[in-house]
Order: sequence, then structure tokens, then C-alpha cells
Amino acid sequence: MIHDEPLLFELPPDRAGDYAAVGGDRFDPMAAGWPAEAVRPAAPDLPELSELEVVRHFTRLSRRNAGIDTHFYPLGSCTMKYNPRINEELAALPEAASPHPLWDESLVQGSLGVIWEVERWLREISGFARVSLQPAAGAQSEQGALMMIRRWHEAKGRSPRTVVVPDTSHGTNPASAALCGFRVVTIKSDADGCTDLAALQAVLSDDTAAFMVTNPNTLGIFEHHIAEVAALVHAAGGLVYMDGANMNAMVGTLRPAAQGVDLMHFNLHKTFSTPHGGGGPGAGAIACTAALVPFLPAPLVEREETPGGPRWRLDGDRPQSIGKLNAFYGNAGLLVRALAYLVRNGADGLREVSR
Repeated sequence: MIHDEPLLFELPPDRAGDYAAVGGDRFDPMAAGWPAEAVRPAAPDLPELSELEVVRHFTRLSRRNAGIDTHFYPLGSCTMKYNPRINEELAALPEAASPHPLWDESLVQGSLGVIWEVERWLREISGFARVSLQPAAGAQSEQGALMMIRRWHEAKGRSPRTVVVPDTSHGTNPASAALCGFRVVTIKSDADGCTDLAALQAVLSDDTAAFMVTNPNTLGIFEHHIAEVAALVHAAGGLVYMDGANMNAMVGTLRPAAQGVDLMHFNLHKTFSTPHGGGGPGAGAIACTAALVPFLPAPLVEREETPGGPRWRLDGDRPQSIGKLNAFYGNAGLLVRALAYLVRNGADGLREVSR
């Protein structure tokens, strides 16, 4: 680790910044007719460095980054999972990277088909009725799920305002709940590191909108009595939301829907290793029971059988339904179809379906 890299301004100059000093003609803005208010009274104080020194400076800074490629990374609960580099190559293919969010559906049939198929896979993995691939990442999926929960209650003529969160949940859960206008109640975990059933029962009421749980939780422990937790929350009229940050541990082993969970999100860049890093983009997905399908973020991809073969279309409003924060094709579509065709057909399959 390099701890004492100076600023560019602090590095000793090794090249003159004055063009006139090396025989050039100094540009005179006043002589060129520029207005006086547009002309600096003095030359800007810029570093006088060669390109080589600038490149070396930023390369030295880059070595200070803590990441999975170079160091042990302490956020092992969910964030830093290794994503194979071949996934980066697939996502960078022009057939994946070039589609524009406003292209007509007829021009992106291959992409829509991949998104539809990935949804089918995620339904099978989770046990839920439908999956929306609209959200761009996990935090946006949490926000979208909580918006769904609020609308589901409103459709029933209710307006509960409390979200219960165990202290072993993913750290963004209480923040997402607060962002959506809910009151957050945190309960302590029991001696085993799981949700304390007595503590949960003590805070449940008619005002309980939802219980948010990460499973396995942030301690890395599977919530073995999740079905009992779900039964208590349902009895109070609330819904159970599962954060999918640690879904890796359950893929192919246990379906969240079978545990009494009502809706959850997938982090495709965590569980399924789609490209992720440098602040994004990520790829979120919200899965839910049949009762919550009407509240899923639109659009959803639907398959239609035609005489010429299967066709895909978008069902629902085209504008973004979660704050218009992402382009449907540009983020979720790009990363999901890279995932799907890496698993199934590799780069050749991705090129074929995108034609």
C-alpha cells in the first residue's frame, strides 16, 4: 500500500507549461477580440508535468484501492463476490452494449427473449409467480419492493406505517424503509444469531406493514425458523420481504417462496456474477407471489406464439416506474442477457440471439 502519494500540485514540475517558452506564439485573447470579462487576469496555476508523470501518479493512486483483485476485502457478507472476467467480455459485446432504451420492440426481440428466459429461470429458483427485471440494483429493488408493499396495503384500504427489521438484516434495509416513509423498528437477534420470535411478536401490531429479513443473515446464519417468522407477520397483516444479498447459499437448495416470503430481490451481480464494480451498474430483480404481481414495476416481458415463431413484447407502461432512475435495456437488460447467454450458449449464443 502506498500511503504518501502527493497531489499533482505537490509534485515537482518536470515540463514547462508556457508554450511561448519553447518557441511558440502566445495566444493573445484581447488581440483576438475577446471581451475583457472573459479573460483571466492571470494564468491558471496548473501542474507542469509530463504525461508520463501524470500516468504514474494515477497508477500509484489506483494501487491504494482495496478490492477483491488485490486484497482481502472485509465486506464479505454480500458485496465482494468474484465475477469471472469472461462475463465482462460478454457484457462488452456490441450486440449487448449497443441497444438503445428507445428502440422499437421489433429491433430488440433477441434481448427481450433473453430477459424473458432469465425471468423464467428466476421464477424456478425462487418459487415466485413473476419477476420484474426493471430495477438497476439491489438498493433500487428494495425501494421498489417497499413501494409495492405500500400499494398492496392501500389496495386493501389499509395504511400501516411500521417496518420491522432485525439487527442482522442487510444494512440498507432500514434506510430503504425510511426513504419510503415508513417508521423503522429494529429488534435484537437471539443467542443463535437469528430473529428472536418473542421480540418480533412483541412489536407486531395492526400498524405492521412488513418484516424485512436477510437470509442467510448478515452474520452468515440461516434463519432456520423463517416459516414461523412469516406466520407471525402474516397473522398481524404484514408482508415478509427477503433481501437476496446472500441468496447464493440457497440457490438450488431452498425456494424463498416456500418459506412464507412474499417478495424478495435478487442481486444478479452477486448471486449470478454479472459484471459489477466501480459504483455500478448492477442488476436487480424483484420476485413476488401472485397477489403482488399487479404491483410489480413495469414493464414485464411477455411471450406470444405467432405463426412465424415466438415473439416478445413489453407489457406495462414504458416510462420507468421507480423514479425513472435507469434505462430498462441499458442496465438490467444488458447485464441479464450477458448472464443468460454466458450460462447457456456463451458469446456465440449471445451474438445469435441479438441478430
